[in-house]
Amino acid sequence: LEIKVAGGLMLAENARDIEILKGKIALEKSRGIEAELIGANELRQLEPCIGEAAIAAEWCPGEGKINPLKATYAVVARAKELGARFRRGSSVQAIERADSSGGTMWRVKTSRGEIRARRIVNAAGPWAAEVAGLVGLGIPVRGAPLQMIVTEPTAPTLTRLVAYTGRHLTLKQMDSGAFMIGGGWTAGLDADQKLSRALRSSVEGNLWIASRAIPALADLHAIRIWAGMNVNIDRAPILGEAPGLPGFYNCVSSNGYTLAPVLARLTAEMLAGRETSLPVEPYLLSRFG
Repeated sequence: LEIKVAGGLMLAENARDIEILKGKIALEKSRGIEAELIGANELRQLEPCIGEAAIAAEWCPGEGKINPLKATYAVVARAKELGARFRRGSSVQAIERADSSGGTMWRVKTSRGEIRARRIVNAAGPWAAEVAGLVGLGIPVRGAPLQMIVTEPTAPTLTRLVAYTGRHLTLKQMDSGAFMIGGGWTAGLDADQKLSRALRSSVEGNLWIASRAIPALADLHAIRIWAGMNVNIDRAPILGEAPGLPGFYNCVSSNGYTLAPVLARLTAEMLAGRETSLPVEPYLLSRFG
C-alpha cells in the first residue's frame, strides 16, 4: 500500500503564519497529537529541498501517506474475502420502505435489479443528499469538484508530507519518484454530464505554490492532471441512524483515507447493535436541528 509514516510539515513564511501555527499546535497537543514548531535550520535539516520563503514550520511526526491507487483495490479485495459483494455500474433509482410485523424492510431498486435489507447505509459521498432524498430525508451535503496533479518521476527529493499555512497545498513524493500535488484547488463541473474537469487557473495556482515550497519542482513536467468530486460538509462526518427512518444509516465524510477505517468501524458497530467504540453523538444528523 506504500504506507509511510515519516511525519508532516506545514510551512510558514511570516510572523502571521507562525502565530496561526502556534494556535494549531496548542489545539492538537491538547488532543494528544505530537506536534511542535521548528525553525528554518531544523526544517532544512529534515528537508533540504524546502525553498527559502519558508522561515519555520509545524512538525508532526505522526503524519503519513498512502498510495490510493493501491490501497483502494486492496480494500476491495479484502472486503470480497470477507463476503462483501460489489455491483459496479449499478445506479440506485428508488428506495422504498416496507413496514411489517417483522419490522422495517428496505427495498433498493437499482439499474441491475432489487436489493432488500433491514438496514442500509447511505455512503454515497458527494451524492449522499440525492440518495437521502429518495427516502424524503434532507442532509446538508453537496459535491465539491477538486483536482490533483502528478509530475514525472525524479530522484528521491522529499520524504515528508508538506502543506503550507494559509495556502492550498498538499505535497508528497511517491515511491515511483513522482510528486502528487493537491490542496483543495477547485475544478470545473459539467452539470449536464455530471463530470468534473480540471481548470487551468487552478493548475497554475497549485503549481506556483508547490514550486514556492520546493523550487526544484519548477524543472519537472506535469504528466497527469485529473478532477474528482469531494464532499462539501460542515467539517465533520454525518453518522448514525436517520431520525424516523429505522434501519436507514448515513456514513458521509470528506476525509477519505484519514477517517474511512474509523467511520466504517463505527457504522458496523451501530448496524450490529453494539456499543460504539467512540462517541458518535456529535456526528448525528440531529445536530443540524
